[in-house]
Amino acid sequence: MIGVILIPVLALLPLAGTLLVERGMEARRMDRLMEHVALAAGVRTLVEALQAERGASVGYLSVRDQAFRRILGEARAATDAQVESFLQRIRGFDLAVGPDRADWLDAIRDDLEGLAQHRGEVDRLALHPLEILPPYTRLVRQLVLLASSVPGVDDGGALYARLDAYRTFLLMREYAGLERALGTAWIGGAAPDPLVFRRYVEAVSVQDFLRTQFLAMTPDSRRRDLEAVEGTPAHQELLAARSAILNQGAAGPPAYLGPVRWFRVSSERLRHLSGIEMGLTQGLLDEARTMRERAQAQRWLLGGAVLMLLVLTTALSAVIARRLLRRERERRDHVRRIEYLAHHDPLTDLPNRRHFARILQVHMEAARASGGGLALCLLDLEGFSEVNRIWGEETADRVLKEIADRLVALAGPAVPVARIYGDQFALCVSGEAQGADVEGLTDGVLGVLDPPIRVGQRLIELRGNLGVVLCPPFPETVSDLMADAVFAVDQAKAEPVQRRQVFDPERMRRHAEQARLDQDLERALERGELEVHYQPQVELDSGRVTRLEALLRWHHPQRGAVSPAVFIPRAEATGAIIAIGDFVLQSACRQLRRWRDRGLGDLSVAVNLSTVQLYQADLVARVRRALEESGLPAPALELEITETGIMQDLEMAREVMQDLRALGVRLSVDDFGTGYSSLAYLTRLPVQILKLDRSFVADLEGSGEGRKVAEAVLGLAESLSLEVVAEGIETTAQADWLRQRACALGQGFLYARPLPPEACASLLTGAARGHPLGEAPVG
Repeated sequence: MIGVILIPVLALLPLAGTLLVERGMEARRMDRLMEHVALAAGVRTLVEALQAERGASVGYLSVRDQAFRRILGEARAATDAQVESFLQRIRGFDLAVGPDRADWLDAIRDDLEGLAQHRGEVDRLALHPLEILPPYTRLVRQLVLLASSVPGVDDGGALYARLDAYRTFLLMREYAGLERALGTAWIGGAAPDPLVFRRYVEAVSVQDFLRTQFLAMTPDSRRRDLEAVEGTPAHQELLAARSAILNQGAAGPPAYLGPVRWFRVSSERLRHLSGIEMGLTQGLLDEARTMRERAQAQRWLLGGAVLMLLVLTTALSAVIARRLLRRERERRDHVRRIEYLAHHDPLTDLPNRRHFARILQVHMEAARASGGGLALCLLDLEGFSEVNRIWGEETADRVLKEIADRLVALAGPAVPVARIYGDQFALCVSGEAQGADVEGLTDGVLGVLDPPIRVGQRLIELRGNLGVVLCPPFPETVSDLMADAVFAVDQAKAEPVQRRQVFDPERMRRHAEQARLDQDLERALERGELEVHYQPQVELDSGRVTRLEALLRWHHPQRGAVSPAVFIPRAEATGAIIAIGDFVLQSACRQLRRWRDRGLGDLSVAVNLSTVQLYQADLVARVRRALEESGLPAPALELEITETGIMQDLEMAREVMQDLRALGVRLSVDDFGTGYSSLAYLTRLPVQILKLDRSFVADLEGSGEGRKVAEAVLGLAESLSLEVVAEGIETTAQADWLRQRACALGQGFLYARPLPPEACASLLTGAARGHPLGEAPVG
């Protein structure tokens, strides 16, 4: 009898204890869930601040006025406060579910740290308004996932349904924030930008879709809350503004709608939506609290039931034991699956980026030790985003799976294949991988994309760009090797025929050198390395100096004198030409004012305008400011514009040039004869001067072709009553030829080289005393 009693008791006690512990763990999981919901409340305020800063940044870059500058300053201050609060909140926060959410937090921290650099680019006006969106949007979506992906919540439960509705609302609110930012860019832009309008329409469409989803899955009380918000005057005003924008279409924003008003109305609506979000968060917190209390109650009930279970038979104990063993096996299988997914892509079952880096490290060390070769191939799919957008994620996933299967079949078991990014695959080939072997390998990798991919009834065609890195030489780290492969892919995209590129260290070096040159050029102005030189323009008949051309020179402390042909194109490409152009314009106006005040003659100065400056919205204001600050009369300033720059947008160039002429400045077409050289466009432009390009002047002593062009330009100028300035005169014969054909003005080494201000002042002093420039070089 004792044995019969003790056996079930001894069998039931451990199992009962296990069940009690499980209920306790459930209660602790609910505690962690409540912590997570509390964190979601902090995430909400940070998301609001980031959305406000994103919209204010777009507004500032689009409108560039003090109103948006103040709004941006307030938004940044609010963001900084919320970032500090968020970082304190997550310090030591225990997610205890796996490394994926820890990775989220690391990525969020990294992106928050990168905001300072992004803000700097906004302050330098170095970004297009659409380029502002990605860093903020990525942060907001990561935070939305963090707030709405709660560990330990099973699919299908009431809490899961609440979370699903909550996540949908957060996404709807994010697209409302994007509507605010894109609407501000559209309304405040200097000129209609079809891409901004298209993005705005997409934001409105997705927002409406998410609203419909949210109304379908949320309780009636929350639905009434949303309907109440949509009945507010601010929301009605926003709907009216949205309707006006959409009805106006891509032709441009409505004239009555100002960017600041749009920003404030849409911000008011977002504030109302924030109140609904607070209600959803509180609902999640109440549900979690209820589940925790239920778990605790079940724990106490289970304790009482244990006393009753002592009377059960040994057979019942065995049944319970088998059930626990089965659950343990399921748990172990789940753990193994989690470990597998931590190292593999769940869609293709290929190694992911992190796992492939370890594989690559092993192969690289083995190849370095044995003296063998190694090749890393990086395949980037072209047009895959269109597949995703047009056919949907399910079709896109099947396409990726098919490509992965083809690559694995091509590579075989000895060659690791990985999916390292959304549409990027990598292969690591060990052994001799030089010369023709590489060509055969790349042919094979690109060849997997040749057959169309069948998905249902669709045949989808894709292209790819392939970057290849050959070792030796070996880089120091796997990260360097992957970076080299990415660089090679970028170079391959520039070669649409071959679509492949083997990494070239020399090309990388040139690329880095160009990047360093760009960085030095950005700091050259503040370091005082730039200087304006002046080259006289003389009357060919008398040798009298009447004008000067301002020419920029860069004296780099290490590189020495850098040619304008090298640094001016880079300045135009990076946008630094705006500040540099202002420096040249202001320096030339001030210098000429000083020379005129010294009695050196009623001189005028010619300043070159780059194409980038010509199409700046505030160019006329910049020129007016330079004249006013220097006190130089407007007719003493001549602006030189290249004909290729004018022809980029003839109508806009004509409007800008008319505004400049209204200021009183003179306009000239530089390098005339090298581009379109059309009478039709000259008659439409308010120009007074043509500059005959030096290439034709140089040919005056050679073939007849240069003479014909020069005679044609001189004849065209005479028929249009335009002055002609011949550039690059270096010989007396060239000057004689031009003088005989009534060319009034010329410049070149025959008379003087470009001179620094002090040397040019000495030359002008001599000219003012009656010593005209002879036909001998000065300087």
